[in-house]
Amino acid sequence: MIKSILTQIWNQRRANSWLFAELLIVFVLLWYCLDMLYGFAYAENQPKGYDLEHVYKVRLSTNPKQLVLCSSEDSLQRFWFKPMEEAFRRIKQYPGVESASVWLGSDAYTRRATFQGYTIDSVHAIGANIRYVSPEYFKVMRIPIQEGMGRFTADMNAFESTSGSSLSFGSAEWNPAATPLPAVITSDMADSLFHADSRVLGREFFDYYAGSSLRYRVVAVCGHQKSDDYARYEPFILTPLPTWFYRIQGIPSISIRVRPEADTDDFATRFFRDMTPQLQVEPFYLFEVRSYDEQKAERDAAEGITPYIRSAQIIAVFFSFNVFIGLMGTFWFRTRHRRSEIALRMAMGSSRMKIFGQLLGEGLLLLVLATIPALIICGNLVMAEATMTEQADATGVRFAIVSLSTFFLMSLMVIIGVWFPAARAMRIHPADALHDE
Repeated sequence: MIKSILTQIWNQRRANSWLFAELLIVFVLLWYCLDMLYGFAYAENQPKGYDLEHVYKVRLSTNPKQLVLCSSEDSLQRFWFKPMEEAFRRIKQYPGVESASVWLGSDAYTRRATFQGYTIDSVHAIGANIRYVSPEYFKVMRIPIQEGMGRFTADMNAFESTSGSSLSFGSAEWNPAATPLPAVITSDMADSLFHADSRVLGREFFDYYAGSSLRYRVVAVCGHQKSDDYARYEPFILTPLPTWFYRIQGIPSISIRVRPEADTDDFATRFFRDMTPQLQVEPFYLFEVRSYDEQKAERDAAEGITPYIRSAQIIAVFFSFNVFIGLMGTFWFRTRHRRSEIALRMAMGSSRMKIFGQLLGEGLLLLVLATIPALIICGNLVMAEATMTEQADATGVRFAIVSLSTFFLMSLMVIIGVWFPAARAMRIHPADALHDE
């Protein structure tokens, strides 16, 4: 049957050439759109290395009229950190808040990032994002620890506040005054530093620019992390809030994890309304509270990711609709001019389903013939690095998945486009068609 269809296609090659060219061009353009969408979808489905569901970011600010010049350690504790601790305590006690933490450094879904270089030999520097965090940060963000679980239990019991500590953002195990400083690093950073992503607990490295005076000790290794859904994985280091944070009167960000049953659509509004008077702790006041979902939506819109994806989806739908209309019109026209041929086949004993299969086979086989050169063109686009690889590498698996998806969509459009004229052709009465001829 395939040989018969090929013969039919060749005999009508002049009429089929335009359809062949349309299928070829649309296949390449549709493949490019799906390849781009695959890159975004693949990156979005990769775990970020932390869980931001039900997590909100709370920002405090200061009233300049209430600021006090902290010229001594006592005044710094009394007029700055004690009020900050009190505000943090009230936030943790808000109904529905499961846990809370303070932190500085690289943030998710923003351009705000803090980078630093680290080394073990003073020669090769490994750049990494850095976050200065309180011990509760690992619980709030639910960071999966791959190695060093003994120090990071599920309920964070290992982090008991240091007795007599003037600031509750530290702990015995997570002490910013320790030498070397404790650090949790991602597995890719462990591999870059020590050429191993496991069995690195207790190993030391130091700041590339400050030298060996600022040393770190690996207390745990966590999974890969990235700054947003569509970014690639980057090395990260998490370490206690630095001593300069205490000296310069820095205002950290506060992240809170809300219990799922309490995380309603109006939680941020209720929190801001209820906590605004409670957080009037001189010199601080509540400035903003927002979910990371909201921050992600704003980042995607600002970076053009949302309209970019939407445009690719619209173009893919347009191409599919274009193929559908083109095929249906072409086969409708061809069917009407082949009424005598169809009637003769039916008069010679061909069944209606066989006629339908013949027409459908012509469309699908024509698509297969157009797919071969189209895939060659797509392969050359990949080899020329003309595709989008910011989110995911151009691999053989990616090429195969996108190509099969494109062929499936094109086949579906061919079947739908041929269905109506073929179904109409099946209702032809042989005697009437031959009499008209």
